[in-house]
Amino acid sequence: MFKRLLLVLMMLLVVSGATVAQNATYNEAPALAERVAAGELPPVSQRLPENPVIVEPLESVGQYGGTWRMLDTANDLGQAMMGIAVEPFLKWNRDVNGMRPNLVERWEWNADATAVTIQFRNGLKWSDGDPLTVDDYLFWWNDMVLDEDVPLVPASGTTVQGELMTVEKVDDYTLNISFPAPNPMFMELSSRGFYQSAEYVVPEHYMRQFHPKYNEAVTDTTELMNRYNDRLHYPDMPTFYAWQVTEYVPDQLARFERNPYYWKVDTDGNQLPYIDNIEVQIATADEFPLRAIAGDLDLQVRGFQFKDIPLLLENAEAGDYEVRLWNAGDFAWPWLILMYDYTDEGIVDLMYTKEFRQALSYAINREQINEISSLGLAQARQFALSPESQEFQSPEGQAVYQEWASSYAAFEPETAAALLDGIGVVDADGDGFRDRPDGSPLDIIVDVPTGDAKTEESMELIKQDWEAVGLKTTLNITDWAIIDQRAEAGEIMIRAWPSAAAWGLVSAATVWTPIEGVTYTVGGIRIGRYYQTGGAEGVAPREGSMLEQLTQLYDQIVVETDPAERDRMLLEAYRIHIDEGPLTIGTVGQHPAPVIVKNNFHNVPDTGLVAAWDLGYPGTSDPEQFFISE
Repeated sequence: MFKRLLLVLMMLLVVSGATVAQNATYNEAPALAERVAAGELPPVSQRLPENPVIVEPLESVGQYGGTWRMLDTANDLGQAMMGIAVEPFLKWNRDVNGMRPNLVERWEWNADATAVTIQFRNGLKWSDGDPLTVDDYLFWWNDMVLDEDVPLVPASGTTVQGELMTVEKVDDYTLNISFPAPNPMFMELSSRGFYQSAEYVVPEHYMRQFHPKYNEAVTDTTELMNRYNDRLHYPDMPTFYAWQVTEYVPDQLARFERNPYYWKVDTDGNQLPYIDNIEVQIATADEFPLRAIAGDLDLQVRGFQFKDIPLLLENAEAGDYEVRLWNAGDFAWPWLILMYDYTDEGIVDLMYTKEFRQALSYAINREQINEISSLGLAQARQFALSPESQEFQSPEGQAVYQEWASSYAAFEPETAAALLDGIGVVDADGDGFRDRPDGSPLDIIVDVPTGDAKTEESMELIKQDWEAVGLKTTLNITDWAIIDQRAEAGEIMIRAWPSAAAWGLVSAATVWTPIEGVTYTVGGIRIGRYYQTGGAEGVAPREGSMLEQLTQLYDQIVVETDPAERDRMLLEAYRIHIDEGPLTIGTVGQHPAPVIVKNNFHNVPDTGLVAAWDLGYPGTSDPEQFFISE
């Protein structure tokens, strides 16, 4: 039962596998040394924390300098910088097998996992030189999450059995956090990707000016939330990431430069990052391979279309780059999220009817999708999380995974038709399309985001499959932001999500149990919000339904302190998806993902998990140790 506690005690003794010589002299980039000499910056030893994180270079100690050029299709920099600015409490190891101390230097649980003491690194500083302390976390908790005037819901792991955690300041770098019941996954849940604990720590000295509580001239929280949600858009906002934004032009570009107060060094005592600047240009998806071939990209991890792989390989020599096929880490591309919080109760009745869901799944020709939209390189499968997840590694886990991934995934249109006939979804008016059980018209509407050719192409094939069994289908191809708004309002029947990835409890558990009010929650954002707010907001899952059962099992799993027992309980929960499924529909997954690496760009791993946002790739591979050779 106390294996986890033993692991934590071990972590207290070893901060990093890498070491730097005791009393070593720290070194810095030439541009920063010039600023020190000019009196603009304090010496590097005064800019670093007492115990900086020591990062072991993947291949070799790097060179300072250069500009990393990349592209993004999203105006919010989601494809590019959010995969790089990953500095959570704990950070995944590069092989994503376990986590390591990061912003938090050490932590210690009590015996029953109802309280944890966490210690930030002594001497951390923001990019403007102001101290980074626990007050910056407390501002987020007390003045944003707990302030009813700020539209921010409690994060995963902060609520246990419907009660919020209690946070107590010990000193400038130490917090005591307690819970009403065991909460052994708190540190991991608070360390998921860019948008988790990296967001929980905000510059209090900067954010106060936008909070009505501290500034009488401010009448609402609009600007406060703008900076909280889009902090990479504001050059004046202090950061603790390796690079800080210096210019942001909507729909065009963003430029970043090294953070002089970044708190990591390599094994020779060189302050990181090695690379001076990053430039992100906004481009269309079709421009990505052309820019790569022209030699304009240094490292591009996300944004390529799957169909680009042959073209990229053929032109690698001309573009002076290497194509590395990382693992997309996806369980489906596209993934069809059925929305049980849709405003049409007649449709919701069908969503809760497993024969209807099974018919939708059996009608899909996944092998055809694989051959046409995935070049035959993916796997036809059901929604079943990613196979790398810890709970699937045992023989028992493998058996559950294989059963889940294959459930209702065969192409059996006759079975689909029989299932629909059995629940009264028949052609009542003779127009060639099936109607609802009450005889009214049935139109399956799927919201599809623009900009992902593979998803659009796959959905055209699925539309043909569904209409072949008599289900009229409409594809609503529209902007991602508009789809998000529609999801918030309960106006989406089915959402097609490109390249989804998730792991058990730590990475996006909400895709298999509705526990978060996010747009990729199984069942719908409003059902997830109901759980997240303890019933204060959102839509409740139907009583006794498989969705409610999953949340109840989740409540039991997350308080279990024995990792082996947690895995067993997880597998038990997944059986609901098998026995009552599919709750949400997979198509084809486990794609290879093209990554472009310029031949003079170094310390980039050969493999990675591109789509796993919660794991923080490529941030997990420590971009601060990437370098460009002369």
